[in-house]
Amino acid sequence: MTWGFITCGPNEALVISGCCYGRPHVVPGGRAFLWPVFQQAQKISLNTMTLQIESPKVYTSQGVPISVTGVAQVKVQGQNKDMLLTACEQFLGKKESEIQHI
Repeated sequence: MTWGFITCGPNEALVISGCCYGRPHVVPGGRAFLWPVFQQAQKISLNTMTLQIESPKVYTSQGVPISVTGVAQVKVQGQNKDMLLTACEQFLGKKESEIQHI
């Protein structure tokens, strides 16, 4: 159980839920005060993730099958509250390997 101020690094966001908040309160890279028993805090990573995307059999508009391999780098924007809340809803509590699979 955590009491008082909790902190997170610049590449993380604190997600505080419970008493006094209708929806989770998100603090990107900073600190917040936590009331034990009444509130709970979790952290979500804001690091850039590199994903390998493979489509073994994709058809072109002419019907020709091709194989496509790509690399994407994705990141949750820490200053956009709506994006942070959506990321928390979908990824909070999951490991990085699970997030990459999704």
